[in-house]
Amino acid sequence: MDILQAFINVLNPTTLLFIFLGVTLGELVGVLPGISSPAAVALLLPTTYALAPINGLAMLAGIWYGSSYGGIITSVLLNIPGEGDSVISTLDGYQMAKQGRGSLALGVSAFGGFIAGTIALIALQFVGPSVAKLAVRFGPQEYFGLMFFGLALVSWLSGKSILKGMVSCALGLLIGTVGGDIVSGESRLTFDQNVLLDGIGFVPVVVGLFGLGEVLHTVGEQLDVSGKTHFSFRGLFPRKGEWSPSIWSTLRGTVMGFVAGAIPGVGPTNATFIEYAVEKGLSKTPEKFGTGALEGVAGPGAAGHAGTIAGMVPLLSLGIPASGTAAILMGGFIIHGLFPGPLLYREHPDIVWGLIASLYIGNVMLLLMNTLLIPFLVWIVEMARPYIAPLIGVLTLIGAFCLNNNPFDIWLAICFGILGYIFRIGGFPLAPMVIALVLGRKAETGLRQSLQMSGGDFTVFFTRPVSAALIALAVMVLLVPLVSPWIRRLRSRP
Repeated sequence: MDILQAFINVLNPTTLLFIFLGVTLGELVGVLPGISSPAAVALLLPTTYALAPINGLAMLAGIWYGSSYGGIITSVLLNIPGEGDSVISTLDGYQMAKQGRGSLALGVSAFGGFIAGTIALIALQFVGPSVAKLAVRFGPQEYFGLMFFGLALVSWLSGKSILKGMVSCALGLLIGTVGGDIVSGESRLTFDQNVLLDGIGFVPVVVGLFGLGEVLHTVGEQLDVSGKTHFSFRGLFPRKGEWSPSIWSTLRGTVMGFVAGAIPGVGPTNATFIEYAVEKGLSKTPEKFGTGALEGVAGPGAAGHAGTIAGMVPLLSLGIPASGTAAILMGGFIIHGLFPGPLLYREHPDIVWGLIASLYIGNVMLLLMNTLLIPFLVWIVEMARPYIAPLIGVLTLIGAFCLNNNPFDIWLAICFGILGYIFRIGGFPLAPMVIALVLGRKAETGLRQSLQMSGGDFTVFFTRPVSAALIALAVMVLLVPLVSPWIRRLRSRP
């Protein structure tokens, strides 16, 4: 199936409705501080069970992608980042708003995001199948090495402390071992509870961690909207001398965002900070950055949008989620009996290309929203804040129960909600836990199959060059933070 056939398949009223619903919810998620894209995707994950696979996945992907657009609106007009990848936009975007150029900052972000998203989707069309063709040759050794490398990267890059990232990752792996052994079928860590024989459900875990945990963390916070500035539709478009720097910044941000977003653990948020540093370093007037530089909005904004799209590369081609949101989206595939990875392109091309086509359509919808509905979205920020927390709390418990109609899942969601709150106040990242929960079983399968083939000889992982290289890279990633202070001390000695 090619992309043209995919467009024909998704251009029907039902699928278009779910695409529109997804990007609209994503836009609102980005605009409303206090709810993140992982929380929104997790909350709506159970609802996709009753939908056709392409409709449900298009909606979830739209939420993920749309949130990166909405977050920039509050970053610019209110100095309040709605999403992680819009934090950097507050530095110059809000300064532009205070100078009466807030409309220009939003216009450059909207048009730049559309350009970055379109280029990233074109790249995804070519890069994704190539990676999948390479990965289809992998055996269990390579799969174990790939999963090990992905877990190491996520643990290292998902927080300020690699130790906290590793703790979160280890807990996710532990949760994934509950239930039946993948080889013998014997129960593990079930404590004689029959409800745990099938393992801990993915949906109660993610809706608890991201939904209820976020409610507990944000209760009592107040939103200051005193920084709202005047908005003008006419001011969306750059003047003659402003087109060139904004376009070049957008293109650089697109490349940076796509490369960074395709690497598990790096993601669009880190890409925006890297791109901001690049733009400042290349600028002839770096002193303007932080005071309202247009390039400081255009480049990082494009990096965020392209990075989100690039997260589809490892997810669809390798079955490795590059972020917590991607891990939850992967749960949407699994609910419908679909398993992301190299065989997905071969066995379910209608789903893969249909999802990519839906992102093209959603990208156009978001461009229209971000040029026509900005005043309405800012009004929602002011009005909806008091009602967000209780609404999310109710939806969390309903979502946990509805998938299996099991009251035990409600208690699981509550427990993981409390755990999510503890992790947030302790500075522990949640993404490694969710990604480890998804990848843990795959890693264990590759490990056990390889050891069965070799009769328990661990050197089997180093007899194939790809698996040996991946394991070596993973070990290096884990050792770098431990070795770096020692190297710095040696260099500082006279």
